[in-house]
Amino acid sequence: MPDARLTLMADEPIGTISPLLHGHFAEHIGRCCNEGLWVGPDSSLPNIGGFRSDALAALKALGIPILRWPGGCYADSYHWRDGIGPLPSRPRTLGESCGLRVVEDNGLGTHEFIQLCRQIGAAPYLAGNLGSGSPQEMMDWVHYCNGELDTSLVRERAANGHPEPMNVRYWGVGNENWGCGGHYEPTDYAKEFRRFATFLRMADPTIELIACGHNTRDWNLKVVETLRHHLSYLDHLSVHQYYTAGPAAEFTESQYYQIMRAGALVEEDIRFTDEILRFFTAGRRFVGIAFDEWGVWHPEAALGCGYEAPNTLRDAVAAAGVLDVFHRWCHRVTMANLAQIINVLQCLIQTEGEAMWLTPTYHLFALYRAHRGAEALRVDLECPTVEAPALGTLWEAPHSAAPPLPLLSASASRKDGQVAVSLSNRHYNQPLEVAISVRGLRLGAGTLLTLTGDAPNAVNSVEAPERVRITETALSADGATFTFQVPPCAVQTAVLAAG
Repeated sequence: MPDARLTLMADEPIGTISPLLHGHFAEHIGRCCNEGLWVGPDSSLPNIGGFRSDALAALKALGIPILRWPGGCYADSYHWRDGIGPLPSRPRTLGESCGLRVVEDNGLGTHEFIQLCRQIGAAPYLAGNLGSGSPQEMMDWVHYCNGELDTSLVRERAANGHPEPMNVRYWGVGNENWGCGGHYEPTDYAKEFRRFATFLRMADPTIELIACGHNTRDWNLKVVETLRHHLSYLDHLSVHQYYTAGPAAEFTESQYYQIMRAGALVEEDIRFTDEILRFFTAGRRFVGIAFDEWGVWHPEAALGCGYEAPNTLRDAVAAAGVLDVFHRWCHRVTMANLAQIINVLQCLIQTEGEAMWLTPTYHLFALYRAHRGAEALRVDLECPTVEAPALGTLWEAPHSAAPPLPLLSASASRKDGQVAVSLSNRHYNQPLEVAISVRGLRLGAGTLLTLTGDAPNAVNSVEAPERVRITETALSADGATFTFQVPPCAVQTAVLAAG
């Protein structure tokens, strides 16, 4: 007898899984942008235009659909003109984010970031300065990037090496303005957003604007209510969510299960934000949910170490549950950006001098790549559960006890004559056999990819860069059924021919 059963309803599509749901985030904090991505053209490390060659190759191989920059909290003290023009003439400014204060040489600026995005195939997403900036400053940035008229700003862009428009589509109007972005009240922020958006759309009517939301009902409710008569300016409402449960690597079994509630935590944020948006838009306009910061924030990732911490197999398995939630809500969630791309928090890549290695989270995104741009399909999952503590956010402790935790998470999709099914086993130390049945399709041969390691706290490192990795085996289905044998604390994706 199988331990669990999954029914895939091919006749019940949910919507298209936008590749932007697998997006990422690079902030000027710690060793993320500086040292991680950007080393400068004069560095002794191999680089292409100032970016680490090995990091570029890894990011390009994975495919980064969208990249958010320069913050984060850094965004609301960043002035874009500091980062243009010849490198030697750029000012040395205070770089501040999350309590870190460093000298910023502004070597990585707008032109360099756009070049990075072009090299790795990412859509650029720029977070603008609402907190300490002005509508004119951000309006000028939009026009500098996207303008086509023969203005002084467009001439300046051309003189700096980019005569054609940069075509930056996504613009965040501030970041966490309920906190580090100015400690605004929600109604005051909404009025500022409305003022900024008026002038940003004058600079380029085609851009998409992301307003600062929160993972609290009160903020989102008051922001959207204040904007209810100006919804034409609101394309996306952002939500940020970080979670933590015990130490990064020396966690208990109870803490291991606790962090597996990450998907449910994120889904609750999406659910109440969706309710607010649907109430105030009332069919007049679609406003997406941009989950543009999310991930684990371990207690070790603190000020003193530049917000770096070990990235374990546990982190990747918990993140799989979050990606499954994004897939289920692909009709409402329009963008998601894991924090952050290199070295900081739940990163894809870590570096140490000349060495670079891929984290378990990098491999998770590789495992889920088959879902990008595909049609999400509903799945029904019957599986065992386990008691686990409730999971709080980075900012708040849990408010109540939590129901039993399902030991499996899953999502499925269809594209180009293939079906992809991803399944994660959250059990701490036992494999699970899962019987899969498909309604509305017949399946054939394919490939099974498995992400696993030798322990839930396994990490990759300069000494053991492949301790956590993906293995590949052949798989065949019997028409409409097949079976997963999922190792403990592991994620699998099966990609099968479908007809």
